Amino acid sequence: MRILVVSDTHGNWLAPLQCLTGNQVDMIIHLGDHISDAKELEKVAGIPVIMVPGNCDPDAKEPREQLHTFKGHKFHLSHGDSHRVKAGYEQLLQRVRETGASVSLCGHTHIPLVQKTDGILLINPGTLMAASSQKSCAILHVTISKVTAEIIHLP
Repeated sequence: MRILVVSDTHGNWLAPLQCLTGNQVDMIIHLGDHISDAKELEKVAGIPVIMVPGNCDPDAKEPREQLHTFKGHKFHLSHGDSHRVKAGYEQLLQRVRETGASVSLCGHTHIPLVQKTDGILLINPGTLMAASSQKSCAILHVTISKVTAEIIHLP
């Protein structure tokens, strides 16, 4: 299973389609800021889109924190702001430990990251905001035996 993970599109809802160029995926996960972009993407992508609201999505009805299981791996999804990730990832990692997840997906910092800490794979795809000079997303490869992630930088 291959999953495209994006965050912080901030109105640039077409940018995730650039990430799909040359990358066949089974699903998209949008980690907030702007969840309306995820809803537009869902209309045109032709594959499932899981969405989590961010701090710039005050009217969103979707839960701000979600747990999903893919190929036997438990994933914790959040935008990251409620776990203060701009000050570091320890508070988020503590929450992920509490849920029993082995993979954490978050955004908010606009800085891409793939890091394994205490058995938890932490992935932040960065931002696809139009004004950013460093746009990025992540492609996850999920099998029964492992989860790997690759950051894709867009021009």
